[in-house]
Amino acid sequence: MTLKKKLSKLKDVIDYEPNIDELMENELVIGTNKHVLDAKCNLVRFVQQTLNQYLWLQQLRKDIEILKQQQKVVALKLKETSKSVDQAKRAATTLEKKKVLRAKLYDLYKYNLGFEIKPLRGGLNEEQSEIMFSFHHINKSKPEEEYNFILVLNGEKYNVKLCTPQIKGIPELLVELNETNDLSAFVIQVRRNFCAIANT
Repeated sequence: MTLKKKLSKLKDVIDYEPNIDELMENELVIGTNKHVLDAKCNLVRFVQQTLNQYLWLQQLRKDIEILKQQQKVVALKLKETSKSVDQAKRAATTLEKKKVLRAKLYDLYKYNLGFEIKPLRGGLNEEQSEIMFSFHHINKSKPEEEYNFILVLNGEKYNVKLCTPQIKGIPELLVELNETNDLSAFVIQVRRNFCAIANT
């Protein structure tokens, strides 16, 4: 194709599209607007994601603070429980030592002094209880011979139910026991009275 024909064709195109600059400008504006709109959408999405992450992070911080507070409370409770367990262990150890000591003293009294205490009925929390006090080694010629009495505690009043062998002065000793509540002095005096009748 010759140059003339090419120019003529170009002239026809230019004549046919007289507003080509305007069309191109509109196309450029539309393309730019589309890019701006896409950028705005991307920016809004980014801001929304950032805000969601920020809110999630804030909630996470609150949850961490709550967990820290709970951890402190649990640590304090654990410390208190540990302290209570240690105290209970010490108390149990002390109680066990006292129990062993009582058993040794009981054996000492029973075998060396011939003294024995037997609960017969009732207990500490009951209205009435009975305890037998037995003595051996009273009579030197018959050390295995048993001397005993049963002491009854009814409420806050003591009484002697049985005394083998019978001894004098029990009513007076009971009056003193009920006034003073000195059980050991009562038992010692009864033993002395048993010794007195064994040696006569």
